[in-house]
Amino acid sequence: MDAASFIFHAAIALALVGILSAATAFALSRSLRRNDDADSLFWYGFSGLLAVVFVIIGAVATVPGSGGVVSAGALVFAGVAVGWLWRGERERRRRVQAEKIREVREGLRTRHERVLQQWVTYELDPAAAIDFPAMTDLSRSDTSQLIRSMRTAALLRERFEGDEVDSSEYERAVAGLEAALRVAETAAGVIPTDSMGRELPTSSKSI
Repeated sequence: MDAASFIFHAAIALALVGILSAATAFALSRSLRRNDDADSLFWYGFSGLLAVVFVIIGAVATVPGSGGVVSAGALVFAGVAVGWLWRGERERRRRVQAEKIREVREGLRTRHERVLQQWVTYELDPAAAIDFPAMTDLSRSDTSQLIRSMRTAALLRERFEGDEVDSSEYERAVAGLEAALRVAETAAGVIPTDSMGRELPTSSKSI
């Protein structure tokens, strides 16, 4: 076989190896995005490796002396494919983590705003103010504790928005605010209870 023919056939084998390596990396990437199990990942990788080995064997059988060139090319393509896959997976995990953080932040903000909106109702709604005057009576310990919890949550929210504290601290503040609102509403009669202080079932526990 002359040099031109050798180069031509070896190039074809290398191209096949490159295509198979890229296809395997793409299949593995999609499998990772779908969160497939380990067996699926194994079979994608094993099938791709087996196909590359067959191409190398075929090249060795049909183009004498090309085994080393094709094998070296396969190693290069595999390295490139693994590097691409690793970078893509790292970026995907970073995006997933960022999305989880965003969802946590939005969830905490929503919970915080829900309590504030409920409290504002007692101040701005004349009917609620008449029915439940204790909710705005700062001389009551439960109501004053609610106000303190509001201030604490507001401070931690500001620090949380500035990345000065993590979500767990802000979450504790929001949970404390929710608990303080519930205690105040129970004491004010918004949430009905029996003689033992147990909450009574009702279709609407708060205004």
